[in-house]
Amino acid sequence: MVAHLLRLKLLLLRNLFRRSRAQTIGIIAGIVYFSFAVVGVAVLLGSLRTSLDDARVIIPLVGAGTILLWTIVPLFTFGSDPTLDPARFATFAVPTRDLAVGLALSALIGLPAIATCVIMAGVFVAWTVTPGSAVAGLVCVVVGVLTAVTTSRWVSARATGALQSRRGRDALAIAGLVLLLVAGPLVAFVASSGADAKGAAGMLSDVIAWTPLGWVWAAPTDIAAGDTTTGLLRLLLGVLTLVVVGRLWAGAVSDQVENPRAVARSDAGVAADGDLGLFARTADTAGGAVAGRVLTSYRRDPRFQVALITTPLVPLLLLVPFVVGDVLWAPLLMGPLVAFLLGFGEHNAVAYDSDAVWLHLVTATPGVADRRGRLVASALLALLLVPAYTLVGAGLGGRLDLLGGLLGLSVALLGAGYGLSSVMNVVLPYPVPESGESPFASPPGAAGATLLAQTVASIGTTVIAAPVLLLAWLGWQGQVWAVWATAVLGLALGVAAALVGIRIGGRLFESRGPELLAALRRT
Repeated sequence: MVAHLLRLKLLLLRNLFRRSRAQTIGIIAGIVYFSFAVVGVAVLLGSLRTSLDDARVIIPLVGAGTILLWTIVPLFTFGSDPTLDPARFATFAVPTRDLAVGLALSALIGLPAIATCVIMAGVFVAWTVTPGSAVAGLVCVVVGVLTAVTTSRWVSARATGALQSRRGRDALAIAGLVLLLVAGPLVAFVASSGADAKGAAGMLSDVIAWTPLGWVWAAPTDIAAGDTTTGLLRLLLGVLTLVVVGRLWAGAVSDQVENPRAVARSDAGVAADGDLGLFARTADTAGGAVAGRVLTSYRRDPRFQVALITTPLVPLLLLVPFVVGDVLWAPLLMGPLVAFLLGFGEHNAVAYDSDAVWLHLVTATPGVADRRGRLVASALLALLLVPAYTLVGAGLGGRLDLLGGLLGLSVALLGAGYGLSSVMNVVLPYPVPESGESPFASPPGAAGATLLAQTVASIGTTVIAAPVLLLAWLGWQGQVWAVWATAVLGLALGVAAALVGIRIGGRLFESRGPELLAALRRT
């Protein structure tokens, strides 16, 4: 059965070149193009044979990176290779062990696997320093590649249930967005290390060499350096890792084959009878009901979760100029920036809650209650993030003397954003992804309205907070009185702007409720 699965996968690989002539030419051109890069990497790794110290640093990093790529990439390309899905074999009487081995080995038949094997050939050449390291290197390459492939299959199998749902795919997309945001500061930090980069790589490699990601990739180098005991210990741990991952993969195959429908089901998180969830934790008022629904949306709706996750991460991008370019004032903006983003983020809040707006109209919900309830979730987040980022930013920037002024500026921007947003989300809503759709979907015809509304919201917030911004600049220039004036005026202006905006927005919500509902239905 294992051989039969391998033959089927070979047929699928051969069929790549039996498509139309244009597609075949494109595939061949792509293979030739990437072959130069893969062979080049393999040659560079093979050249480490003459430098045992460099091999000790580089090869564990390359090996660990290979395992991570094999594990992570299939999650973001879920469904691109359904031939490796164990659930598809549920109706066939295939022994679980044979199926697990066959599917794992068939994953080695494909262009990514071929590229991996070519690169690992270069790694093997680097280990041919002594006969002992060559033998250990051959074993470690085989064990390492099988570990990467088997781990990839196991993680993909266990993630199948989540990734088959819209929420699971959205969660994965959010995770990718988070990694993208975090990657900037990390790359900047590494780039700024300069001469210390090699030392940092050596320390990281030493740590990885004593983890499951690096055991097999460090063992042959130890043997080549004469530390046979450590090398054999790492080799043994690497083989045990493959055995453990193999058993986990076999268990996942067994679960999917024996009960494939259960894999696609997940706990819906239905509340017990009488449990109102977050609604029981908010005030028993109209505004409390609105707040409870918005808080529940932040808990369950991926559209809200994108903002909940990314907003706290955006201020971290200010660390890039601080670390790389020694821009000492950049961290000072972390608190004001997160406050601006939280206030700005509410300018289209009604559109994201369009399914429930009609309830407010038929129950004559006071407009002020609606405005206040929608801001509760964001305000709770602001209570945590604004003081924390303001304090951290002032500390990193070495200007704790500006702490009061930075807090005042942050409150001014937050209150101005809340006040303006309380009006804008009634008079200028624009299309957003519908409930249940991907948060990254782009509704047709939304580009122009989105650009207009976001421009008005950002400029309007800045204009309202302009007096405080001016005082904050004077305080940064060294005017001590301006720092305290910024704190006092910022607090007063922020609170006043929020209250006035909520009051005006509430009246508009009550007076043009039908028009608002019609606009939301059109979008």
